[in-house]
Amino acid sequence: MILTVLILLTALRNLSPAYYLLLGAGIAFFMVPIFKNEKFFRFNRNFLPLYIFTFYTLFVAVWSFLYLMSLEPLTALPRLLLMPMLAFVFLYFLKDKSDYILMLKVILFCFILGSASIVFQFFFGEVPWFANSATRGSLVRYSSILGSLTVFGTIVGFQFLLIFSPSEIVKSFILRSILFLILLLGVALSLQKTSVFILFITFFILMVFNLWINGPRIKLNHLLLGITILSLLPVLIVIDPAFQNYVSTLLTASTGLNLSNFSSSLIEVRDVRTSTISAYEIWMRLIGFTSLAYEYYGNFIWFVGIGVKGGAGVMGLEGISSHNGLADLLVMGGPIYLIIFLYIYFLIQKSLFKDLNSSLDATFFVSNLIFLIVAIPTAGAVFQPSVSILFWLSAAYVLKKKLAISERKC
Repeated sequence: MILTVLILLTALRNLSPAYYLLLGAGIAFFMVPIFKNEKFFRFNRNFLPLYIFTFYTLFVAVWSFLYLMSLEPLTALPRLLLMPMLAFVFLYFLKDKSDYILMLKVILFCFILGSASIVFQFFFGEVPWFANSATRGSLVRYSSILGSLTVFGTIVGFQFLLIFSPSEIVKSFILRSILFLILLLGVALSLQKTSVFILFITFFILMVFNLWINGPRIKLNHLLLGITILSLLPVLIVIDPAFQNYVSTLLTASTGLNLSNFSSSLIEVRDVRTSTISAYEIWMRLIGFTSLAYEYYGNFIWFVGIGVKGGAGVMGLEGISSHNGLADLLVMGGPIYLIIFLYIYFLIQKSLFKDLNSSLDATFFVSNLIFLIVAIPTAGAVFQPSVSILFWLSAAYVLKKKLAISERKC
């Protein structure tokens, strides 16, 4: 659990270089027993997808040095290998469903800290050891304890899902209301357009999923929670001019909606562009930036890729980014790397789909749907800890289930 917290709260690395020592020691502490366990590393077809991805990732690491003919890729290796290694840690040390549910609670705790850290800075000022802030509409955009300025916007969907998880990670209605309010405050004060759309998409996916599984039934506490939050937010917007300014700016930047059009008493937002979520931007995220990477790097990306250089800033290197988590795999390791990952993804989803009556399987299934949507416009999504941790946890869970089934048959 401590290792997971260290990995997710990446802003801690700005406090001291000791963060990297602690993280390295934590990884070593858990990986050494795994390497010593011959039975675990003996060929097991249940673990084959993870083996294939890990070994090809090692190939990408080696190829990176050959492609660049320098030691520059050394900087990127920890970022490249961290999440696949963490998947093995989950697979080895988490024994049953209760362990996985506990890990989901730890992840939710870290995500809530991310939201709360943004709210904290709104009231008490910027935390100096967080990532650099920016501005939008003359207002400050705060980063969070989860890392870079943009990472919070990509994880709000996972946070929303875990609060209202089918596995009921949060059982108390009051606690669930508080956590949801912290999430909404974090979204409003982050001024991240991505967070608005991811939150809406997650709500829609979870609503459709609940209707599909449970039928048109609404739990009373969910209804009360929705009414409470929807009643509280307008009050906050009207009472607090500063908060009102943030909400207005976020809505204007993401949807083009200006609250001052509805009432002259509300603050008019100035110096902010209207929505940039256009067909052109979607096109650039899907194909455009990848085309630029192809023009720059050439036909290498259609064979074995160019190694970690293809991950650019996400890997801590200078380069042309595809701004697309799936296209990153193509640029880094060629079509094979992308196909391997998609094979693992659909294999996991197929296994989870077969057991949707299990609340934990349902939670992972929905989280992976969100992950795929988030991965497309998010650079380095497969390797970014906060974005990909639920996917790698679900991979370990599915492979562990397959192992248990095969052992029972023996």
